[in-house]
Amino acid sequence: MAAPSRLDERNEREIDALLTRRWPAAGRGPVVALAGDASTRRYARCTLRGEGAPASVVIMIMADAAVAMSSEELGIFGEEGPDELPFLNMHRYLAARTDAVPEVYARADDSRLLLLEDVGDTTLWKAAVSAKADAEGLFREALSLLADLQSRCTDDGSGCYAFLQAFDERLFAWEFEHFLEHGLLQVSERDVAACRAELAKVASQLAALPRVFSHRDYHAWNIHVDAGRLRLIDFQDALLAPALYDVASLLTDRCTPELVDTEMEARLLAAFHELQRAGRLGGIEQTTEAYRLCALQRALKVIGRFNYLADAKGKTAYLDMLPAVVRSAQRLVAQAAGMETTARLLAERVRSGSGDNGGAAS
Repeated sequence: MAAPSRLDERNEREIDALLTRRWPAAGRGPVVALAGDASTRRYARCTLRGEGAPASVVIMIMADAAVAMSSEELGIFGEEGPDELPFLNMHRYLAARTDAVPEVYARADDSRLLLLEDVGDTTLWKAAVSAKADAEGLFREALSLLADLQSRCTDDGSGCYAFLQAFDERLFAWEFEHFLEHGLLQVSERDVAACRAELAKVASQLAALPRVFSHRDYHAWNIHVDAGRLRLIDFQDALLAPALYDVASLLTDRCTPELVDTEMEARLLAAFHELQRAGRLGGIEQTTEAYRLCALQRALKVIGRFNYLADAKGKTAYLDMLPAVVRSAQRLVAQAAGMETTARLLAERVRSGSGDNGGAAS
């Protein structure tokens, strides 16, 4: 069990004030830190007692509420940042369309602290790997939720930030550059140029695909199973993207392919093709090709990102996930035409998190 978090006096006062505002008669138990992810946000759980209060709440703590989102490379808000916390902007939009997002109970005046509905600790991944789980059924349910979101989430003029930003050719190229800069051991300028040219063609192909509402991090650690239904978190970076982008995230992120093998992957992709209503391509062949391009792009982005987090932020735990991601990238690049240099660099010069001495991840 996690140890109680060390909150400063300001956090303690603000949490108590928010709880009193929302549930005047409630008292709180200890605040316990929750495992975080690759963001500047921290999370904690607080038990409650008192009539009308839930058994527990999750507290989102931001070091700086002015930070727009993790995708600062989009740069759509300028130096001043957004007028509203993106999490709250996106939550208001999504809550009107699905009950999958947790309720926001209260927020500090500066939005630096939020009290959220507690959706538990059982991620889709944890549920899927349990001995009694129907893993394929759980992933199919997540794809059904995704197809429904893509269909329901269209620009209604309400100011949802997701519709102000898109995965365009520039952003795909930026993420590929992240891979070239952080994901490879030292390589020749000639190889970098050749790989960049191959990736530029992929960026152009991806940018030409129809765009729909995209969570952007729709993977099995951001979906929770709570009282038999799926709940969705970490949606603050939503934007417009190819419809298969979130599918690729769900089925190939981190170590997911260790559970979702290629046969299950094909069945789930076919199921999504039938469920899909927004951004649908002509047939399963076109869907499969778009999916593979999205999955390859995302795997290369993750290789660059996880190495960057280790190098620049000291978050070395992500290196343990790299061997599985590298294997996915190697599989996917082998299925793509015209990617010979990228395939060779993934085989010989990738930073795999396994000693970084070159060669494929073991």
